[in-house]
Amino acid sequence: MRLRQRDLKTYSVYRKVVVKEPDGTTYEDVDPVGHTVQANVQPAGGKALIEIYGERLAYMLTAYIELGNDIQETDGVCIYVAPDAIPDYRVVAIRRWNTHWVIDLEKVRT
Repeated sequence: MRLRQRDLKTYSVYRKVVVKEPDGTTYEDVDPVGHTVQANVQPAGGKALIEIYGERLAYMLTAYIELGNDIQETDGVCIYVAPDAIPDYRVVAIRRWNTHWVIDLEKVRT
């Protein structure tokens, strides 16, 4: 199954990086330099995902991205916010299909 080009939209993806303060403490932050991917984003659903995520599924989306894109778990994705804003979703799972990746995104709660 190929992804239909007219359904793909551009989204910004940002990596999580570990930042070390001058006093030695570390914390995770979003890399200021991100990249874009073409994806088809839909609400998450289905019997298998309900068993895996339970009530969290209400705050999740599924993204379909073509192979060759550089994306990893814990990356941040800007779905409903501006491309240069703090990501509002994070990647929680990546599954490979024949011609594309199926990516589970969870809403970042602040």
